[in-house]
Amino acid sequence: MQTPPCILYLSVVPDNPSQMRKLAGIRRYAAAVGCQVVCVAPGDATPAKLPALLRRHDPVGCVADGVGCQIHLPPRLFSQTPVVFIGYPERLAGDYPNFMFDPAALARAAFRELAAGKPVAYAAVGFPRPRSWSVRRVAAFRKVVRAAGAECLVFRPMPLAKFETDDAFTERLSAWLARLPAPCAVFAVSDETAVLVARAAKAARRIIPRELTLCSIDNFEDLCESAPTPVTSIELDFEHLGFMAAKTLGERIGAAAKPPSIPLAPVGPLLTVRRESTRGRGRREARIADAVEMIRREACDGLTAAALAARFRGSRNLFERRFREAMGHSVLDEILHVRLEKVFTLLARTDTPISAVAALCGFRTDIALHKLFRSRTGLSMSAWRRRSRG
Repeated sequence: MQTPPCILYLSVVPDNPSQMRKLAGIRRYAAAVGCQVVCVAPGDATPAKLPALLRRHDPVGCVADGVGCQIHLPPRLFSQTPVVFIGYPERLAGDYPNFMFDPAALARAAFRELAAGKPVAYAAVGFPRPRSWSVRRVAAFRKVVRAAGAECLVFRPMPLAKFETDDAFTERLSAWLARLPAPCAVFAVSDETAVLVARAAKAARRIIPRELTLCSIDNFEDLCESAPTPVTSIELDFEHLGFMAAKTLGERIGAAAKPPSIPLAPVGPLLTVRRESTRGRGRREARIADAVEMIRREACDGLTAAALAARFRGSRNLFERRFREAMGHSVLDEILHVRLEKVFTLLARTDTPISAVAALCGFRTDIALHKLFRSRTGLSMSAWRRRSRG
């Protein structure tokens, strides 16, 4: 039986959740075209070992993942083997396809969530160790904050030459968080970073979300839920990123080894998963917790702000004021947020006709959903689905 052609996925860390999801996307494409995927760990994907690696496997193409790696593979080393990159520094990837999540889109999504709480200050916390993707995300968030007329304080990692442990990083971070004005909105570049922020805030006796609100990126549920205060996070579709990289590689196979100049191929976020870390700074009332649970259950069944308020004693104005104080946003915003979560899920992960999405997600008319969706994403639902599906 003939061995199927292979695609090499280079610099894969087995316990890295983002790379495992990207691998799933690469395998999905490979299965569709009759290829197998061979994973190569960072220690075996070095400039010195790459030529022998290519001779041994004779791949039809390579996907080189630079996220979290300190050793990068220059395109010239691949010779005639087609290659695409994921998360590479632009100067290294050069004119080759280079896929990564759009830091500007991530920053806008995080700022939208954090700004709802009307903070008096903003702050950003980079990854504990120097990483180019972390620098890009912090810079993009600072730019968005400045465009809104505010300043952003930044907590940076120590230089590589001055390696520090997670405990030392947390101790230094705790002292920095203690000095921030309150209420302050804190952007963490990843869920791993956000967990360290939440622990440092607890050590500094800064209460989340009363004094600090916190939003991160990735939405790895186990990490977000393990923090002292569950962390709101921007969900990224890593599987789609891997699929798009593999699909582009497939289009390059058989073409010239060096493709024509292609700009960076950024991918936007999927959705914001809201948790306790951004749910307002007001006192927690039992009826507000009950209201949030009702919204979770019934928002997509057509629940309205007026109908929800009518279930509780007192005036609608008082209820909505208490809700905003506790949650940091209005009842309507919470309802729309839950509905949009389902919209994104249906578009990205099911074949539900677009004409049916509005009714399934609690919108009275297609027009209302289309206007809201375009205002949030800048795209029509059909265009967004095409992009998310590759």
